[in-house]
Amino acid sequence: DGLSVALEYIDGKFHKGATRGDGNVGEDVTENLKTIRSIPMTLDNAPPRLIVRGEVFMPKKSFEALNLRQEAEGKPLFANPRNAAAGSLRQLDAKITASRKLSIFVFNVQKAEGMKPLSSHRESLNYLSSLGFKVSPFCNSFTDACDIYSEIISFNENRASFDFDIDGAV
Repeated sequence: DGLSVALEYIDGKFHKGATRGDGNVGEDVTENLKTIRSIPMTLDNAPPRLIVRGEVFMPKKSFEALNLRQEAEGKPLFANPRNAAAGSLRQLDAKITASRKLSIFVFNVQKAEGMKPLSSHRESLNYLSSLGFKVSPFCNSFTDACDIYSEIISFNENRASFDFDIDGAV
């Protein structure tokens, strides 16, 4: 539950990153993305050009610390981690972004030039993980409708215990 971004790598090196924007044109937030420790700056065995999509978020602990700092400085508190993450990523000063301790889950390969297409979402997540990207720990596959329903119920019952906010299970 944060802000969707695209990350572009050229010859295994982080080149640029942008928000989703209006769906066609996003904001260039490259310098701020470079401050997020869970984004690898170099990839081993990457294709010549790779674009991935992920969700930048603010862990709950970072959100709580940020609001404590805001309160101590007499500044307004942030309403929720989603808004705090989005505002943090759009800062003009990358040092402010770095101080907010954002994280990311990468969830999709948008483009992988010079590579055979990945055959499933599971294969894509495994590939992303092998490159060093942080992917969601909740990426289970089910074929039985009862198992799917049980997982959704369990997910929703436990979501408050996660260190990040979520919209829900998909």
